[in-house]
Amino acid sequence: MKTTKIIATGILAMGLATANLHALDTNERLELLESAMIEQATTPAQKSAVSEYLASVAKEKTELAQALRDRAGSTRGGKALSQMNEKKELLRRAEALEKEAKKYQTVSMDMRAESMQVAHN
Repeated sequence: MKTTKIIATGILAMGLATANLHALDTNERLELLESAMIEQATTPAQKSAVSEYLASVAKEKTELAQALRDRAGSTRGGKALSQMNEKKELLRRAEALEKEAKKYQTVSMDMRAESMQVAHN
């Protein structure tokens, strides 16, 4: 019985470790695709489309960050320590999302400026 628990725990731990690696892998792939999209956009229409996409992603991240902040501000009952830790984690995630949103917004604005400049030339 004891060895069964050890084996089950080991399998569960390996599964969780693999799931985290897969999630990181997906984020990296998405960043690579976005980088390629930005680099390959040459015409004003392409730059405008990429700019709109990046602005949309920035808006989504900002909205999600606000939702996390709202959730952090609400009380749900339970132990004070766990509630405080959850609030800190939610606020940390919200800050990270807002930083990402600013990065996307900056790149979006740069792409929009480039598309306007190319269109005027």
